[in-house]
Amino acid sequence: MGANRPKGGNLTERGKILIKAGLVITGKDAPPLVNGGILIEGEKIKAVGQAEEISEGPDTLVLNLKEQTFLPGLIDAHNHLSLDTRLDNYLQKMNDPLPALAVRALETMKIDLQSGVTTSRCLGDKGFLDVEFKKAVNEGRLEGPRLVVATRGMRAWHGHGYVGYPFTGPQEIRAATRENLLAGADIIKIFITGTLRGPQGLPSYLSKEEIQVAVEEAHRVGVPVSAHCIGGPGFKWAIEGGVDVIEHGYFLTDQDIELLAKADRWLVMTPSVFLNDDRLRTLPRELAEGFLRQRAEVRPRMEAIVKSGVKFAVGTDAHHGKLAQEIKDLVDMGASAKQAIRAATWAAAEVCGLAESIGTLEPGKDADLVGVQGNPLEDISSLQKVQTVILKGQIKYGPSDLMANSISKLAKNLS
Repeated sequence: MGANRPKGGNLTERGKILIKAGLVITGKDAPPLVNGGILIEGEKIKAVGQAEEISEGPDTLVLNLKEQTFLPGLIDAHNHLSLDTRLDNYLQKMNDPLPALAVRALETMKIDLQSGVTTSRCLGDKGFLDVEFKKAVNEGRLEGPRLVVATRGMRAWHGHGYVGYPFTGPQEIRAATRENLLAGADIIKIFITGTLRGPQGLPSYLSKEEIQVAVEEAHRVGVPVSAHCIGGPGFKWAIEGGVDVIEHGYFLTDQDIELLAKADRWLVMTPSVFLNDDRLRTLPRELAEGFLRQRAEVRPRMEAIVKSGVKFAVGTDAHHGKLAQEIKDLVDMGASAKQAIRAATWAAAEVCGLAESIGTLEPGKDADLVGVQGNPLEDISSLQKVQTVILKGQIKYGPSDLMANSISKLAKNLS
């Protein structure tokens, strides 16, 4: 990405940072700001506007980054820390020992952060690893995106869910939901269907009662429920039962899309699972062929979702570092560049329940920003050219020469 991790810590600890950018995309309805500026104080955004209109002050470090476009930090709305699609037979590798999964998660978090992902919504990991990693990131002991965690995914014994654990019957689902909440789950994740259409169509592996129990327990304490669901009867049960977010939705019919819109629920799209050949190469041949066979059916369904007006965000489903490609896939399926960017910024922030603190560049919000080469509103692939990543006011990644000069300037300003 043409950037190295800086060795300067938090440059805002003793002052402010003013970023002067060629273009600022705030993530709101307003047009982008040409020659825009973003003033950061501590972990927060202090001001956003035309650079020349923002007062600098003697303790302000000015970063002239006119060759970059800045926008809100990207949010991967569907991720798994210890699942890594680069590895051969990566689904089965979720059975590796917990220490191996933890080491893998350390690497994937770094990859995601470097790619501009400042928040990651993690929808299931083994052994409550995601909870411990969230604590470590929040305490500054680990480098990685802000984490929103689901702890253990819940699936049926005979159902899908390589990152999940099997449970049977409403009582087991109730107990597991409560255990996940006790462990610190921000989301409850259930696996209703598989990912491919099978010989029996799109069966629901969880019963209607099991789905309702998970929702009942989570909603009682104000926690949302997310469901891996590609369509079929389980989709209708999920909507009727109060599931807040549908994940994937590959085989949603026109009637399903209408029901989703009427219910005003969220859908998180993950196009690469079917569309990206790179992640298919690391699957067993028979499974990869299944995705290839059904691609022609799934793509028009995803295009229909994009054009329908339903609320959607976007995620990688553990294709780490590739969120920008998922965003480009949305554009290729008919979304506008603005709509696709929103799917990974303010829309994803809504899905995460964090819209008050992230997702747009506004005074008072967390200073999560990404700087890219080019204008993604004109060429969406610009999001793959990350130059600078800022998380809670800390410059995590940037050109090494810029960081050296910035640290030198800060020292002079404060001497």
